[in-house]
Amino acid sequence: MRRRSRGAHLLRAIVLILLLLGTLLPMGWMLISSFKTEDEIYRAPPTWIPQAPTLDNYEALFGQFGFARLTVNSVGITLGVVVISVLFGTMAAYGFSRYRFRGSAVLMGALLLTRMITPASLVLPLYSLMQALRLLNSLTAIIVGISVLNLPFVVWMMKPFFDQLPHEVEEAAELDGLSPVGVFWRTALPMAAPGLASIFLFSFVAGWVDLLFGITFATTPHAMPLTAGLMQMQTGYKIYWGPLMAGGIYLSLPTLVLAFFFQRSLVNGLRVTT
Repeated sequence: MRRRSRGAHLLRAIVLILLLLGTLLPMGWMLISSFKTEDEIYRAPPTWIPQAPTLDNYEALFGQFGFARLTVNSVGITLGVVVISVLFGTMAAYGFSRYRFRGSAVLMGALLLTRMITPASLVLPLYSLMQALRLLNSLTAIIVGISVLNLPFVVWMMKPFFDQLPHEVEEAAELDGLSPVGVFWRTALPMAAPGLASIFLFSFVAGWVDLLFGITFATTPHAMPLTAGLMQMQTGYKIYWGPLMAGGIYLSLPTLVLAFFFQRSLVNGLRVTT
């Protein structure tokens, strides 16, 4: 039995290592290529270590492709999505958890169904709405589009956290004179901190890496996010592989850093929701 157990653990470790390598290999190749010259990128056979390391690709991001402005746009979009998702998503989840009403289960199911809708199918109606409101080519239009898809996910992810909170603590807070809104902000929300960290990270990723609404609602650098800027590096005549690899690394870094710092909360959040 012990030999079988050791063999199973060894096999699991090998599978996990292979999956890890398969995940990290594209990222590693992108990092290596971002420091190569254009000639070396096209060299055959390819080199794993840059022969003449250069920062020209990263300089091109801010010089040739205007990533300074695009970064500001992406930060604004991401902050907007995070604020809307966390604020309205947590309030809706708390309402579904604490206040039972006729049709609440049906409404929760409807929210889940909206998550199953293909995002591309929402582009045309949202585009028509933004056009009628004269919000096209603005950060607001992109924020609204991403938030429409992200809010149902936040509600479904936060509700289990509120379901697990003891009602006695909230009842004691009400006896101390807190209003229902005060109980939510000062008692329930702090106790659901692991869930907040999880939805913050997921909302950040949803806003930071969005491409669909960024290229649909924005046609000029005035409101274009970083992902749309990466698309501009692929033209009908040339693909700027060096800046494209550097831009991919630049776009990935904030998400990797946040995932590293919030990894424990993220694991706890997934454990509760499952």
